[in-house]
Amino acid sequence: MGNSKSTRGFANESEYQYQPPGPNDSRSPCPALNALANHGYLPRDGKNIPQEVLQRAAQQKMGLSWLATKVILKQSYKTAGHDGLLSLSDLCYHAPDSIEHDGSLSRIDATLSNNQQGKFNQERFDKFLSFSKDGKYLTTEDVAAARLYFKADSHAHNPQCIWNKDIEEAMWTEASILLHILGKNGRISIEDAKLFFEKETFPSNWQKHPSFGVRERYTAAKALKNAARRINK
Repeated sequence: MGNSKSTRGFANESEYQYQPPGPNDSRSPCPALNALANHGYLPRDGKNIPQEVLQRAAQQKMGLSWLATKVILKQSYKTAGHDGLLSLSDLCYHAPDSIEHDGSLSRIDATLSNNQQGKFNQERFDKFLSFSKDGKYLTTEDVAAARLYFKADSHAHNPQCIWNKDIEEAMWTEASILLHILGKNGRISIEDAKLFFEKETFPSNWQKHPSFGVRERYTAAKALKNAARRINK
């Protein structure tokens, strides 16, 4: 499901070593995009990124298909972009039509954080990890349970919680992509999750999985929703 317009690889991987962001660098509420910038697959300052550059990085390094990436980026650039460019911090834009939303696995809701929802929150992330049944891995069921918890928490404690059917779908889509990026055999190592969320880097033994297209995304999201239904019974 690739597209030749965006499939040119990153030729010299030695150029893409991890560097933590500087104080003036732009970063998003999404650890995956931040990791791409920290490694230089996106501009390291995270600023003024053309859509085709972000498209290429998501395909080549995250394994998302051309179409799956295009659908997500179209909405991102439409709601948060400026003249065809996007800085990562622009994705903090918080509204009913935004990609960013309440109920995050690692960020506090916009209203409850004084619009600092782009910043990683250790306590919230630790709560996410606590859903692991064995303390070593996060399964599809664990991730589904965490998603349900944080959604309910936002509805209960955030009087300005923004939620609609598009956000509901985005919640499951993001979880399916997370399991795709970090997961092995349907589960995520706790240690890998810590590196990815806390340091916003790739685990040392990490490798991109095969292309994750619209069909795969639908199947993975359906598995999460089914797990959520079982939890709610």
